[in-house]
Amino acid sequence: MNLNCNVLITTKNDAESVKALPSDNQNITSEAPRLLLSSSIASVSDPGSNEGVTPLAGIGKEYPELSWYYLYLSNKELKRYISVFSGRKAVRFRTLSGSIEEEFFCFKVFSYTTADHRKRFEQCAYTKEEYTARRDSARVVKEAFATGSTQKLNTLTDEKEIAGNGWLFVCAPLDQLERILSAMVPRQYLVTDYNTHRAAVIPQSQMEEFIYLYESMPYNIELMNRPLEDYLQKKQRIRITGGVFRGKEGCIMRLHRNTRLVFALGNMTVAVSYLHAFPFEKVE
Repeated sequence: MNLNCNVLITTKNDAESVKALPSDNQNITSEAPRLLLSSSIASVSDPGSNEGVTPLAGIGKEYPELSWYYLYLSNKELKRYISVFSGRKAVRFRTLSGSIEEEFFCFKVFSYTTADHRKRFEQCAYTKEEYTARRDSARVVKEAFATGSTQKLNTLTDEKEIAGNGWLFVCAPLDQLERILSAMVPRQYLVTDYNTHRAAVIPQSQMEEFIYLYESMPYNIELMNRPLEDYLQKKQRIRITGGVFRGKEGCIMRLHRNTRLVFALGNMTVAVSYLHAFPFEKVE
């Protein structure tokens, strides 16, 4: 048994081969929905911070400073890749000598599907217990990003409970992601940036905000799969001065007959409604 950075490797002599495809092709192969709703049902103040991030012990080495990448997958593949990226299932690689190596990877993961979101609406009990559950989930997000804990954040994602096709967000080194994707069949590809034509990147701060909102806010968030620039066109820029969004800057736009605050999430856009609930100031 060999120890290789953030993975646990076990060598096996096996006749089974694992197909490895070139990793330079980053075009997404699945068509994503045009508009995705994402939300939750409780409100918690004081969002978590990335300052002073310290990795905790987990399965392999953790990377709290890395950016996030994402894929759009079918339900079956979504569950499969969550198991792989969270360290519950090994990836098999064939070495130059012909033997098979099994490697376990442990990255931060988070998933979103429209079916899961719809289920939150339909099963919402509007009770104190439901409010407490949403508040506790938001606290987990704060603590996970403040401490850099992969295991704590991954408790929010259970592949057995996921319904429908959707997005899988992964925080990992790009070269390792491409190595894993090229070794698994059928081949899956990361979403590409419209401008650079390279793998689209979501910074840590943006991903933290999105997960926090999804787990803590009322159903007033929409995730749209186009870049922020496509929706702006000389929109008024503002800065939130109070509440959970304090200090957050974004732009005001009209969407579905409602005034929204929009800000970037990698190559996508997050729109927050009921803007009147938050004090804000204009940014010139």
